[in-house]
Amino acid sequence: MTTIGLVLSAGGTSGAAHHAGVLAALEEATGWDARSADLLVGTSAGASTAATLRAGLSAIDHAAYYNKTPLSAQGQAISDRVTTRLDLPENPPPPTNRRPANPTLLVRGIFGRGRPRPIVSLTGVLHEGTVEGSALAARVSESHPEPWPDAATWICAVNLKSGQRVVFGRDDISADLGPAVQASSAIPGYFEPAVINGQRYVDGGVHSTTNASLVAGLGFDLVVISSSMTAVAQQSSWPGGPLGRAWHSRTLRREVEAIRASGTPVLVFQPTADDLAVREASNLATHNAAAVCSAARISTLAHLAHPRSATGRTLLENHSS
Repeated sequence: MTTIGLVLSAGGTSGAAHHAGVLAALEEATGWDARSADLLVGTSAGASTAATLRAGLSAIDHAAYYNKTPLSAQGQAISDRVTTRLDLPENPPPPTNRRPANPTLLVRGIFGRGRPRPIVSLTGVLHEGTVEGSALAARVSESHPEPWPDAATWICAVNLKSGQRVVFGRDDISADLGPAVQASSAIPGYFEPAVINGQRYVDGGVHSTTNASLVAGLGFDLVVISSSMTAVAQQSSWPGGPLGRAWHSRTLRREVEAIRASGTPVLVFQPTADDLAVREASNLATHNAAAVCSAARISTLAHLAHPRSATGRTLLENHSS
């Protein structure tokens, strides 16, 4: 049987809408149901999408949610379980304490060994966020009442003390799905760090917006990556585009190279010029979510129609048959 790993990136509300459009297009074009992925790797917004997929919400219903169209009966039943409100202020309250969250991360970034991770260093010198994020955990727990999905699900976060990536669902760390998603989504400088078993965690996108390197060498027949904070080659250069997008795109290219070097084909779906045209400066903007979802669907269908996607498309079709 064909095995498929699905990687879902960070990216705020825009990221979640992007994933919805990508996954709906994959099902539309190939019949592949993202809920059947043999492994889900989710980071920040992608962690929330992974959780709702494991709760049973289809890709089509994800897209319907952002397009504000009716959900299926099953999708509506899942949605009705979620009663906790999520209000994310555009301008969070100012911090009462402006001390850096963990300045030792900057020192380690300068003098440590290994590949530099400037976002980790930056996280250490930022003040802690002020938005309390327990509503994220509550909403996930309401949609997925079981402590953890039966199917393999990895949720990425970063330990604020060590600066190291942790992978809930893989590592030997006890956590329910809701708190794990809250930890994965704790944007530095915006959300308060999430506390699990006495350890403080921040957004997994601090390490990598996709954390796709986790699937390298696992032997999947295909890896599918939906990446919202990177862009196709023509849109990811610097100067000429945002430095952050260029950095994240470079990181993703390295991760994809590692996966392919292990013999696994990879399909990457990331913003094109048309996708970026409907984005706002803030990834937390909600008014354009339908446009982001629609653009992602269109660019994904175009990607799948290209000859270079033929192998991946066939594998998706085989998995769904």
